[in-house]
Amino acid sequence: MMAQSRNPLGAGLDALEHWKLIALLVLVTVVLGVIGASPLFPAFDHSLAGTLAGDHWLRNLPGKAAADFTDFGKEHEWSIEGARAASRWAGILGIVVQIFLAGGIIAVLRHGPFGFGQLFEPARRNFWHNAKCFLLFCVALGVAESVWLGGGFYARRKLFENSPPDAASHRISWWILVAGAILIYAVLSILYDFARAARRFSPTIGAWRGWRFARAAASGSWLAALGVWLFWFLAGGVLWLGLLLAAWLMPAVSPLAILVNFALLLSALAARSAARLGAWGSWIAFLEPRARRAAAATVRIRYDIARARTSSGPLRGPTEMGGEVSPAPSH
Repeated sequence: MMAQSRNPLGAGLDALEHWKLIALLVLVTVVLGVIGASPLFPAFDHSLAGTLAGDHWLRNLPGKAAADFTDFGKEHEWSIEGARAASRWAGILGIVVQIFLAGGIIAVLRHGPFGFGQLFEPARRNFWHNAKCFLLFCVALGVAESVWLGGGFYARRKLFENSPPDAASHRISWWILVAGAILIYAVLSILYDFARAARRFSPTIGAWRGWRFARAAASGSWLAALGVWLFWFLAGGVLWLGLLLAAWLMPAVSPLAILVNFALLLSALAARSAARLGAWGSWIAFLEPRARRAAAATVRIRYDIARARTSSGPLRGPTEMGGEVSPAPSH
């Protein structure tokens, strides 16, 4: 078993050694992309196969590929509409697959080498838990962002309606609203991931209790959690965008250059998948020292009915996990 770092960022980097998971995520992304683009294949065959425009596209020729793309869009408008519809369904399927795989990823990370059977079984077992957590995340995100942005822009309009259009207060208030929206997304994303990861430490926990677990785990450590989230968000996002930009700007003037261009595109997908896997590794390491306290905070207060019927008389008071109650005072 590989040495494991107790530092969340170190644990996230350790998780990148699971190349099988990265390859699986890339493969899923590629398959979903092919499904979404499938309505365009007949149009590609008709307008690009064996044509000068197709050669321009393949070589990403500056000054010509963009013009050929515009002409293709005008000529095959209905194929593009079909691809948009297929892409929406592929996106929904991608969300479902992501919900499914997350349940397996949280179970196998930091446990050494694993087989795909060890990944898919907990993924199947945790699927509905993760689906309910996702629903709660969507509702909470929609409500929180609507209240913040709707109320913020309304207040901004009322406060600065008499200010000049180029006043600094407009720009400052706009950036405050944007920063607040990003912070809300970050906080809810962290709670969402923690609620799903709760199944690693409490296999029968439900979605509501999972979110309570998440809140308890993050309590007192929000700055550290936001730092980990920001690291993986920027690391994955910057690398992903950088590789996409390099592929977009690179003119492929030879067969070898074409292969390099495709390799850059695959690397961009791998970078995004690796960042997500690294984030999961960090979250698990982050939760391990906090899980017991967080799980204890979610235990509902119960009353021991059986003990209330013992010969010592009625017992009163709540009991928690492994807790005891004191006999009621005699009268």
